[in-house]
Amino acid sequence: MRFNALAFIAAFALLRPAMAQEVRIHSGPYRPPATSISVQTNLVEIAATVRDRKGAPVDGLQSADFQVLDNDAPQTIAFFSEQRSEAPATSSAPSADHLTPAPTSVPAAPPPRYLALFFDDTDSGMAGFERSKHAAEKLFATGLHPGDRVGIFTGSGALTLDFTADTAAMLAAVRRMKWHPEATSIRGIGVCPTLTAYQAYVITKHLDNLAKHIATMEILACDPGKPYWVAALEAQEAGDDDWEQLRHEPSRLLDVLTLVARHLAAQPGTRILLMVSPGFLTDGMDRQKATLIETCLRNRIVINALDDEGLVSGGNDSPESLGQFAGPRTDWANSSLGQRNLIVQGFLVEATESTGGQFIHNNNDLNSGLAALETPPRVSYALGISPAGAPDGKYHKLKVRVTKAGNYSVSARPGYFATPPEKLPETAQQHIDGAAVSTATVAEIPTTVSVKPSEETDGRIRIRVDIAIDAKGLPFREENGASVQQLTFVTILEDAHGNYVEGKQAVMDMNLTPKTRADLVLHGIKADTFFVAPKGSYQIREVVREAVNNRVAASTHSLVVH
Repeated sequence: MRFNALAFIAAFALLRPAMAQEVRIHSGPYRPPATSISVQTNLVEIAATVRDRKGAPVDGLQSADFQVLDNDAPQTIAFFSEQRSEAPATSSAPSADHLTPAPTSVPAAPPPRYLALFFDDTDSGMAGFERSKHAAEKLFATGLHPGDRVGIFTGSGALTLDFTADTAAMLAAVRRMKWHPEATSIRGIGVCPTLTAYQAYVITKHLDNLAKHIATMEILACDPGKPYWVAALEAQEAGDDDWEQLRHEPSRLLDVLTLVARHLAAQPGTRILLMVSPGFLTDGMDRQKATLIETCLRNRIVINALDDEGLVSGGNDSPESLGQFAGPRTDWANSSLGQRNLIVQGFLVEATESTGGQFIHNNNDLNSGLAALETPPRVSYALGISPAGAPDGKYHKLKVRVTKAGNYSVSARPGYFATPPEKLPETAQQHIDGAAVSTATVAEIPTTVSVKPSEETDGRIRIRVDIAIDAKGLPFREENGASVQQLTFVTILEDAHGNYVEGKQAVMDMNLTPKTRADLVLHGIKADTFFVAPKGSYQIREVVREAVNNRVAASTHSLVVH
């Protein structure tokens, strides 16, 4: 299967290069959520990895060797199992201690390994991003095992490679990856102050007075006659406004990671989600994080993470050194590095510990780091508890301890949401998923869809799906003189019996000037995507959601090619 980015093809876009800043598109694979049966149970699943003082995984532990605390209250372990990863088959000469004839039966081959490589191309620094690309190239060339399948996904959605064993395709995909730093700041040159996402966050949360002071001094540099206290108020307001806008980017990244995890969950064998990222802010996104972690736990997916910034010095390569006052910013970045890493990398720590994985940071040897993380832990443990009482809808802290004598460290999920059985408010993704798995036609957005087949080589066909939206009937939200809207496109290819074959999801963020919006009203919004498949009978399900009023358009189209 091949994936392409859902392309924005409005005819006038080619005549307006500035439009790239007003319309941004992120895309990736899509797979509908598995049908599940609702059961009234409070079962909480926990993946735990136990290591000795040397960092080696510990095996042979039993249920009685563990204690689980839920909000400091001891819990009964309802189920327990030891999980072992199968080592890839290797050829070796027999030793002198084993001279007996080899058995005639051939050992069963280990299950295939599926490695989803997620590159955070929006939060990484340029130097770290390039180092991680080179480390991935070395991994593909020398570090994979026979039968491994690798998928490559990016935070921006600009590049996606579905799972493949073709090393040449992996190398080509990594070399095509581009750095997309546009999400690190929204205040342009000449606008005071220029804030990064982290600086805006610590200002709005009142976590770092020096960060606010630097922003205040930038405002005074632009307007020397302004009183300091006025500039300080403006710095606080800038932090509040910038974080309110920038906080949506990490929220989108969590949605992308959940979609990648779903796609990985559908693959057989050992499954690893490897995030290459310096970390990103996830304040107020606890339920999104919980959804991702639950998806991985239920599908035995291990999350590993590698900080591609290595031994960050806070110098010129630091995001905080951008803009005015490079010297004070660098000094601040150096002095606040510990707090910054604690905040920004908190999600990477939580995700890896929750699924029994590892987080490698403060290490400039990305080659060995990436190679170490592409293998799941040799042994881990699956535990389950059923807390007494009805779920209270609150976050519960978990502690997992080893009671057996010895010096052990335990990596496990730090907590969970005790979700009540009553239905929670539907999320945007759940709304989209519901329309995707339905067969009903919905016309809440003025949308037309056409499907066109064309002949390909070796008897396969290229199925092109064109989507057109009448912008005159599309609502927008006005923010700071711009028209804001977000469109999500989901396109699913099914066989004649409605079975899933392939799917794609893309998000189009629009922040339009009056001129661009007028062009859209005149020409409409057009997008296309395509699938390549054998000749036969198919159904194409298309779902479009707009974010302002949370409305959708959904339709199913049949196609027969002999």
